[in-house]
Amino acid sequence: MIAALTRIQGEARRQLLMATTLYFGILFLEGAVGHVPILATNWHSLALLPVIILPLSLLALIAALLKPSATSEIALRTVMIVAALVGIVGFFTHLAANGVTLSRLGPLLSGAVFREEPGPTWPLAIVLGGVMGIGGGFGIATDDLFRSAVRNGPVRWLDKLAYLSLIGAIALSPSVATLGWCCALTVIACALLLINAVVGLIWLALTRSAT
Repeated sequence: MIAALTRIQGEARRQLLMATTLYFGILFLEGAVGHVPILATNWHSLALLPVIILPLSLLALIAALLKPSATSEIALRTVMIVAALVGIVGFFTHLAANGVTLSRLGPLLSGAVFREEPGPTWPLAIVLGGVMGIGGGFGIATDDLFRSAVRNGPVRWLDKLAYLSLIGAIALSPSVATLGWCCALTVIACALLLINAVVGLIWLALTRSAT
């Protein structure tokens, strides 16, 4: 497994981390819309966990993409592990909220619980994102090709604009009053990340075909 992760280098690593950032941006959008209004009435709730870890995940990913180093690698790995643990906790919390217990597994076995609210699949999505982040961030401190890809990637201003939009969204996310602007900035950031990923893949394909 470790040997496979070490083979993810350069532009391939950058694309994986960009995809992970896009993925966490979507999770952040859902988490902000779904959890911030709940916390406005009762902040003594486990709903606080995704509201904290999803922004931290985005910030750790942005730091790794902007400044690859041993520090950003450790920070990313730590936050991604915590995110995965939060997702596991959230999965069981959501099941319990839908009435699933050890003595009452019927809804789980029938699959009915997965279409209820709060949906247990969203926390599992956070677990998946954590795994993606761990895989993409493994070894960035020693990946010179990745540093070069970060410095010389195509349309470099596009990803920076996406990161700035995400940071703005995170700053606006704690308040219900500014939640709408938070969501708008998040959607803009995700769209920019998607465009950047498509451009990067085309550029990578053209570069390889030229060689």
